[in-house]
Amino acid sequence: LWFHFKYTILELSTAVKPYAFEHLFAAYDFDRVVYLDPDVRLYASLDAVTEALDSASIVLTPHLTCPSEDGKRPGELDILRSGAFNLGFIALARSSDAQSFLVWWQQKLYDHCVVDMPRGLFVDQKWIDLVPGMFAGVHVLRDPGYNVAYWNLAHRAISRGERGYEAAGARLAFFHFSGLDVEREDGLSIYQNRLEMRDLPEATHQLLRAYREELLSAEYLTCRRWPYVFGKFRNGVPIPDAGRPIHHEAPELAATIEDPFSEDGYAAFLRVWNEAIQAGDAAHQGVSRLAYRIYRTRTDLQASMPDLFGGNYVRFLKWMLVRGRVEHDLGDVFLSTISEALRVHQEHRAGAQEGADAHRDSEGALEVGGGGPRIALTRLAAKIHGSRSELQRSFPDPYGRDGARYLVWLLTYGKAEHGLSEEHLAPMRALWQSVVRAQPDAGTRLKYRLLLGGMSTAVRMRQTAVRVRSGLTAFAKPAPFSVRREGRETGPLDDSGVNLVGYFHAKTGIGQTVRGAREALAATGIPMSLRCADDTGIDCLHESPVGPMSREFPYRTNLIYVNADQAILVRRRLGDAFYRNRRNVGFWTWELDEFPEEWQSAFAPYQEIWTSSTFCQKAICRLATVPVHCVPYAVAPVVPEGMGRSHFGLPEEKFLFLFAFDVLSVPERKNPLAAVRAFEKAFGGDARFQLVLKVNHADRAPAFIAELKRACAPGAVRILDASLSREEMYGLIGCSDCIVSLHRSEGFGLLMAEGMYLGKPAIATKYSGNLDFMTADNSLLVDYKLIPVGLGCAPYDPVSVWADADVDQAAAYMKQVAESADLRSRLSIAGAEFVKANLSPEAVGRTIRMRLEELRNGRG
Repeated sequence: LWFHFKYTILELSTAVKPYAFEHLFAAYDFDRVVYLDPDVRLYASLDAVTEALDSASIVLTPHLTCPSEDGKRPGELDILRSGAFNLGFIALARSSDAQSFLVWWQQKLYDHCVVDMPRGLFVDQKWIDLVPGMFAGVHVLRDPGYNVAYWNLAHRAISRGERGYEAAGARLAFFHFSGLDVEREDGLSIYQNRLEMRDLPEATHQLLRAYREELLSAEYLTCRRWPYVFGKFRNGVPIPDAGRPIHHEAPELAATIEDPFSEDGYAAFLRVWNEAIQAGDAAHQGVSRLAYRIYRTRTDLQASMPDLFGGNYVRFLKWMLVRGRVEHDLGDVFLSTISEALRVHQEHRAGAQEGADAHRDSEGALEVGGGGPRIALTRLAAKIHGSRSELQRSFPDPYGRDGARYLVWLLTYGKAEHGLSEEHLAPMRALWQSVVRAQPDAGTRLKYRLLLGGMSTAVRMRQTAVRVRSGLTAFAKPAPFSVRREGRETGPLDDSGVNLVGYFHAKTGIGQTVRGAREALAATGIPMSLRCADDTGIDCLHESPVGPMSREFPYRTNLIYVNADQAILVRRRLGDAFYRNRRNVGFWTWELDEFPEEWQSAFAPYQEIWTSSTFCQKAICRLATVPVHCVPYAVAPVVPEGMGRSHFGLPEEKFLFLFAFDVLSVPERKNPLAAVRAFEKAFGGDARFQLVLKVNHADRAPAFIAELKRACAPGAVRILDASLSREEMYGLIGCSDCIVSLHRSEGFGLLMAEGMYLGKPAIATKYSGNLDFMTADNSLLVDYKLIPVGLGCAPYDPVSVWADADVDQAAAYMKQVAESADLRSRLSIAGAEFVKANLSPEAVGRTIRMRLEELRNGRG
């Protein structure tokens, strides 16, 4: 039982090989036994194998017979890691050499048939690298027709002749379909990026297509869902694969527990893996043994979080609870230690922050430890330091040895440069006083006080010089704050409206966001001054005018609809004076459940952040240094009169499904290929239905668009890649019968909201920002599983997760919508009522007005 318990389905399937060989030789008296992986298909007799076994005891096939180092995967280094020989094939002849080899191989695979690349192990394959040197009678079969697969296909072109399929001119004996996605006709293997399907000869396409058809006709999709018989404890709790080798961590368990699948086995397993690792200091001892095993077996985690028990401790805890949970299929019972550690950390941090934000005396300002006094900076002080690289160079340790000097800077130059009020300065001044009082001698205390006095004098002299150069006397009464923009002077700052900044002319989601905000402000009568964040660039395609851009910005509140990744760039364009002495509110969206740490400095100039959905709010809050509030997009599409299907060249008689996406929004996230697959599953060649794909900026991703076109059946799927005005986009939505979006993740889901506003039934993934307005009562929500983002989807982290929608369920929903007028009517009415009540410019305007009033009253 332990042999079955300690291995995953892949590991167990390979670990049994030497035992199976031994059984076949003993029970059936075979002279020769050939092993082939289940994803291998024979195309000719194995004459070369039988000939080799006439004189050899062991026959192996190498992964590579030619150099393969072109920067693509798998390269020669990848092959070294996984093994020189591919164990999808091995053949043995009855002999003393083969018997000795099997005994040795069994010993190795009994405990060490694992996928553990850092330890140099990849199931059974790496052990076989030793075989040609350790055993006689080994034959390496280099015939190009044997074990053809993605790793050697670049050197073994497939063709078709009178003898059938050939590889590099030799008769193809067997092809290894490792990593083939049977449901995708546009891929060779998920484990390689060297070969594109479009570059492969037609014979290879025929071979792959025929194999897929054979598998599907043999009910492969049903078999694929069969559970691993050793995948759960007897109480039904899934066994996490990462924890199966528990006998290495606690060898006494195998001696004391006969059945690891039993209730006793479950209890012992839980106890061992949830035990906290005793490493680091007392504040960093919440990493469980299971979590630590996952960490040490993954080089990607070690590279991205090298200081596990120090600076990366909290990040790793969060990773375990979000991405680690999904990637390693961990139930809550295996994360209890991690959850508790994060809770303790957050409570400790919250308590420390409350103390830092209060007016504290010396007892609360300093934490004394082995490294000397530590200063608990206020959140604002920490934020200013994090936003300015020159401060980080001048004060590299603001919480320790550089803390006193940094506080002096804050109380002098920082006060002037950031317009800090007395409310901001009071806790900083209290910190400063406590730091001075904590100094060991009177001389040091005097030195710090003189430093503060000298810098205060220097700042006053500089301000006086500026006023003199401006034609003002040093003794004049300070004028109300005003802003000079483009040569014109505004009056005192006005609290009644907002300066609204964004990409007003851009044909993108963020452009429509700020245009919607303008409509919401106008609907509730809030005065505004408009400023385009950037009037140049590929995205500024000049939509219909939204009103004149202003040269004056008289309002105290800046509302800046620019995402975090562009916030610093836009701040440079506008200038620091635009932000100084203002209430600055940023509007950001982010489509994954973890906000990028590298953007944390973007919070610096803002008093609070608004975002489009509760999904985004939760993601941003994890790193936010300011309050984050949900303010949804304003939605009010109007279909132009007379803009029917003929305007777009669409058939009048067909039932039309519509999906629209922007290539610049990462097409993999929008996932149009899933919509195509669902449509074709639902309707096949039924000419009564059509899927319309509206693509924006199609010219920016020609390879993806070409792939999309190859996936679309002619006539059944129509791709519109022409540039449309916003009014035309509304007209296209009005022409459709149903909106569909099988997205991986959305910050909001504008297409679905606009379609529902116009009374269109909507089918969408049951994940992310669209769930704020899509419910089981007003739309059809498609189930999903979480999968890693993967490579090539920048700016998204490859190890983050997003949704993979259930295409079969989506296809069923498409058929239901098309066939049931009652269902369409119910969804149409419910969807339109909800969106108009909650997302209209008037509704969103009321939310904005409430937030602005809270800000003015200091209750952010």
